[in-house]
Amino acid sequence: MPLRFRFLLVLGALLVCSGCQMLENKPTMAVINTREVITKCNAGMQAAEKVRAKFAARQDALKKQEEAIEKLKTDTALNDPRSGKQAELDKLARQYMADAQALRKDIGEEEAGTFKPIVDRINKVLTDYAKEHRLLSVQDKNGFAFIDLKIDITEAIIKLVDAAK
Repeated sequence: MPLRFRFLLVLGALLVCSGCQMLENKPTMAVINTREVITKCNAGMQAAEKVRAKFAARQDALKKQEEAIEKLKTDTALNDPRSGKQAELDKLARQYMADAQALRKDIGEEEAGTFKPIVDRINKVLTDYAKEHRLLSVQDKNGFAFIDLKIDITEAIIKLVDAAK
C-alpha cells in the first residue's frame, strides 16, 4: 500500500471517530449559572438571609450616615468657610467611607464562611451529575454571549442540591 493511501485511510478513520462524538444527540458540555445556584437553592437562600440579618443594623446606620451627608450637602452654610460645615461634611464623608469599607469586608468574610459548606455541597452534586450524564466539562454560564438552553443545567442542579442532605 502506498504511504499516501495509508495516510488518507488513517485520516479518514480519525475523522469518522471524531464525528461519532458530534453525531450523538447528548451534549458532552454543559453550563451552569453558579451564582444562581448558590442564591436560589434553599440552603443558599437561608444563608443569605442569615448574613443579611446579621448586618442589618450596621447597614441601617450606614444609610443614616448617607442621609446626614446628603442633608449637609444641601445646607446653605456649606459655602461659608467660617461655619465649619465643609469640615463637618468632610469628616462625615471620611467616616462613611471607612464604615462602608469595614462593612463590605465583614460581610465578605461572613459570606465566605457561611457559604463554604453550601458551595462544597454544590460541587459534589455537580460532580455526580457530570459523571452520571457523561459530561466532559461544565463551565460558568456568565462567560458566554450565547448559550443553547439545552446545555444549561442550572435548574437541575438547584433541585439536586435541595434534595441532597
